[in-house]
Amino acid sequence: MLDPLSFYSTHSPMTYLPDEPEIRALLIDAPDSVPSIVEAVQNTLIHIFWAERYGEKLTEERTAQVNIRSAAEILRTAYQSKPEKLTVKRELSEKVVGNCRDFTVLSVALMRNKGIPARARCGFGAYFSSPEMKLQYIDHWVAEYWSYELGRWVMVDSQIDKFQADVLKLVFDTLDVPHNKFITGGAAWKMCREGKTDPETFGIQNMSGMGFILGDMMRDLAALDKIPLLPWDCWGLMLEDWNKERELLDSVADVTLPGTTNYDAITELNSHPKLKVPGVITSWMGGTEPVMIRLADVTEKI
Repeated sequence: MLDPLSFYSTHSPMTYLPDEPEIRALLIDAPDSVPSIVEAVQNTLIHIFWAERYGEKLTEERTAQVNIRSAAEILRTAYQSKPEKLTVKRELSEKVVGNCRDFTVLSVALMRNKGIPARARCGFGAYFSSPEMKLQYIDHWVAEYWSYELGRWVMVDSQIDKFQADVLKLVFDTLDVPHNKFITGGAAWKMCREGKTDPETFGIQNMSGMGFILGDMMRDLAALDKIPLLPWDCWGLMLEDWNKERELLDSVADVTLPGTTNYDAITELNSHPKLKVPGVITSWMGGTEPVMIRLADVTEKI
């Protein structure tokens, strides 16, 4: 039986940081605590949907950076704009454009690089909407790391800096996000299946409902197997009629709750032909028209 803490302490292709000059330069005096890692991530990335609120106008070229898949490529891009270590302050124009998933993947990469067991989680944030909005749970990603001091998995939202926390009027610690504030894809599925919550309150922009929740739950299952894909990547049941597979999906929900440690069940489900990440996935990274992505091509570049 594989030790989950050992498993999540080691890299996968999406978090692996190669020993090359550019990345070595950025990792000089790299932070080794979770709070300092989060600060370094916030110093490296700017969120695509928050950029204008910070006063930064994004070019089309920078906007396209949101499709970067690996932590290594994020750091290579950061080096091109400012060849300084991650702890040196970056201007807004020197930051890499990403979204919540990218903040999460880079956080997980830096944590694992310091031997901290960490993993990406996909689900929904309950702190981005206002009461009058239809959507109350917004598509989101956070990191989850094992705290030896607390003896539990702790969720960290590395996207939320002081500026965002003030705008959102947050009153909880984003370095220890409560489970009722970030809802994993599996927890959202269970809430709706049990009739506790309207599935139409989960989503982003004009997308919502059980099909959307299914997508986040499957991305979370893949992320728990150290394959954190982009929010617009799709495969398997995301692209099929899933209504006849509700029992299978209920099983996925059971093993993708916050703090889950059932790695054997995670790997078993990730081997199911309707759930496992295939060699070629469908991605809406370009907008309205899907493109086929061969994941081996991505990992070869890392």
